[in-house]
Amino acid sequence: MTTNTLPQPTVNARTVLLPYLLVLVAATAAIQAAIAFTGGDITLLAGILTALVAAGIAVWFWRNYRKLTKIRFGLAIAHTLAFVTVTASFNLHAVIRALSLGSTGGADGAAAHELLSTPWFGATLVMSAAWGAGLLVHLAGVVLGRGWED
Repeated sequence: MTTNTLPQPTVNARTVLLPYLLVLVAATAAIQAAIAFTGGDITLLAGILTALVAAGIAVWFWRNYRKLTKIRFGLAIAHTLAFVTVTASFNLHAVIRALSLGSTGGADGAAAHELLSTPWFGATLVMSAAWGAGLLVHLAGVVLGRGWED
């Protein structure tokens, strides 16, 4: 008895990950624009928009899980793209905000206050640290699981 198996279709990383990255960049740009247009403060709106992006990421992971497992380091790369895109958008916004406050002559204290005493602290340092630690655990698991081998 012979059994014929169909060849496994290949998955192109670019066709899976590039649209994901472009949507992430657009979504985080929209979040940062909303923050800028509402006075530049981290508000409930910013939190809700960020939570919506996080939910979108989770749904995308769930819907594309099989494709991602066929791409070498696919899950880790998608996780890394999400981390870098979201945290970099908040950090870049915070840097621009701090530089604009610091350029008003002798306002270094205002820039420090803005970054350390307002919700920007959580949106930049705390989010980067917490999510970065989770990403590090994920990447360590990939390496320990020998995810780079065929």
